[in-house]
Amino acid sequence: MMKAKAKWTVAAALLAAGFSGSAAATPWTWTDVIDFRPDKLVTTHNPVLYSHVLEDFKPFQDDVQSYSLTFDLFDDKDKKNEAEKAISFQLGDWDGTTFFNLSGTEKTGWTIEGRLQIELTGALTVLIGSLTGDFYLGGSTLVVKGDKKSRTSVPEPTTLGLLGTALLGFGLMRRRKQAL
Repeated sequence: MMKAKAKWTVAAALLAAGFSGSAAATPWTWTDVIDFRPDKLVTTHNPVLYSHVLEDFKPFQDDVQSYSLTFDLFDDKDKKNEAEKAISFQLGDWDGTTFFNLSGTEKTGWTIEGRLQIELTGALTVLIGSLTGDFYLGGSTLVVKGDKKSRTSVPEPTTLGLLGTALLGFGLMRRRKQAL
């Protein structure tokens, strides 16, 4: 009967130590809004480069599941009647190029390279240029959905080592007591 109780005690202690090593993750949404004042004029020879920086995002700790990037694009109302088309790149990802007709609010999809850039730096760098004509960039919004991880529940390796040593000592003491 004593051996069975000791096994259950050791098993419960090991199970508790295993659960104490898990990190807590909370679903989270980060938003960064840039309002260009004055609006930025974008031409074929003058693209606009900027970065969205997420507050409270911890690189290498928080996870990104998805994101969306929205632009406010406005016609410059010049009298030339040229067909104006915008083009945007998420830096490091030339395959993530998106083409827009100027219709006000335009939205892009997300890319793996953009997701990695956010996870590694907490920021997304964007280049928007004009394929033809010129227009204004009034603003940009980045919305990131993912998991915010809390490291407060993760014990240090030294703490786990001390717990393991204590459990081993208790087990040896119990074994020695039973042998007498």
